[in-house]
Amino acid sequence: MNKTLIRSTKPLKEILNRNVITIGPTAPVSEAAYLMMSEDIGAVIVVDEEMSPIGILTDRDLVISVIAEGRIPEEVIVEEVMSKDLVYVDEDTNILDILSTLSEYSIRRMPVTKDGRLTGIISVDDLIVVIATELTDLAMALSSKSKVL
Repeated sequence: MNKTLIRSTKPLKEILNRNVITIGPTAPVSEAAYLMMSEDIGAVIVVDEEMSPIGILTDRDLVISVIAEGRIPEEVIVEEVMSKDLVYVDEDTNILDILSTLSEYSIRRMPVTKDGRLTGIISVDDLIVVIATELTDLAMALSSKSKVL
């Protein structure tokens, strides 16, 4: 099947979350943990001074690299435990390519950039909502034309 025939009616720029919670690489992980708790999120994007993404710190990173090792969160800085091999996408990337990338790298969320600067974040959950909506619309269109249903 030709991938170009399957595409969302909404471009990525319309479905990504632009309210991205960020943190600097030299902040203590206790600050990152507080941000995650207060914003009810599972990750913060680590950015440099130009707001370019340089890493991601997840709640799992905190548990494995800080808590499980008995380290003191106020004494550990973000860049020591963040994931540095950051996978991100451009705002113009199509949804199927995003799904493929998330699957290939076994990740749940990715920063979205434009010209190297952070513009948002997209998650598996965001994409599931879009795909479910598209499938519902398709089912309704097909059922309205079907004589059997």
